Amino acid sequence: MSTTAAEMSRLENFIPFDCLSESHLQEIQGQIEVIKLAPGRLLFKRGQTSDKAYFLVEGSLDLTDASFQVRHFTADDDENYLALDNYPEHTINAISAEATTLYAIDRNKLDLLMTWTQAAESMLDEGDDESERDWMDALLSSELFAAVPPAMIHSLFVKFEEREVQLGETIVTEGEDGNTFFVIKQGKAMVSRSKGAKQETLAALSAGRFFGEDALISDSPRNATVTMTSDGIVMCLGKKDFQSILQDSVIRHLTEDELDTMVLEADTACILVDVRLPMEFRHDRTPGARNIPLNELRREVHNLEKDFFYVVCGDGRRSELGAYILSEAGLNAYVLDRGKPADAEQQNTMVEQA
Repeated sequence: MSTTAAEMSRLENFIPFDCLSESHLQEIQGQIEVIKLAPGRLLFKRGQTSDKAYFLVEGSLDLTDASFQVRHFTADDDENYLALDNYPEHTINAISAEATTLYAIDRNKLDLLMTWTQAAESMLDEGDDESERDWMDALLSSELFAAVPPAMIHSLFVKFEEREVQLGETIVTEGEDGNTFFVIKQGKAMVSRSKGAKQETLAALSAGRFFGEDALISDSPRNATVTMTSDGIVMCLGKKDFQSILQDSVIRHLTEDELDTMVLEADTACILVDVRLPMEFRHDRTPGARNIPLNELRREVHNLEKDFFYVVCGDGRRSELGAYILSEAGLNAYVLDRGKPADAEQQNTMVEQA
């Protein structure tokens, strides 16, 4: 068995890839495993559990059912438009009959993508232009929104309000209070921050990029200025709706008891992250924690191991924003609530999530 990079065009004839947008296809490309089998190799056997969905893109397989009936199934078969035997527990044996190529993807991820896509499509009217779909797709393609329950996607989108903006218009200003979360639907913007008497450019934003969440989570002033570099449209979500729908879905809390249980029973390593300033950390060190100050976390997050789970400690608001930033990057993150015991049901829930 060997793997190479996936060619997404080869999935055009399969459900559900045929109805995914270009942005969603780009999002999942790196998550598709390309499997190449020599003749006579077992792909899966009957009764075996699997969290993968398999798509036959080249070659052929011999599929054997419980009655030992064998079906020779080729990539160009008229019925080859779904994942092979796509059940949590396989009902057949699948053995390659020749050199064969398959694509595999995590079944839960695929199910989430389909849920998001259909939820977004349910919001569109027949006359809506492509930009209406694009900003939704870009938003849902982010790692952050994987944590939002699918049932809440519709509630989230209906709360957004559209606002036309002009070239040079300031959307948020550094130092001001924040009460809105923004997504760029059309146009481009620039993020800048004061550095002495000058403005330092931090980033350029295009359609589908979002901003403004830091001030809403931390209840602190805006930490940067965002200015439109073209005419455009931004989608606005108020602070109350942001906190009740998005923030509460993404930021998960656990007690010290729950943390102890997770460390003992989880299969992955736990990393404690203290997001306070180095001076604070030295004065009141959290045993076993790694100090990554909040203002450095976005730069450091790409160096963190995705297979671990992270527990953010320190103080309340900064810890919540730290967990949000880690979740935004696709990491499994929690906020540690000190001094709160957990009941047995809560502990079981947290262990299952880990």
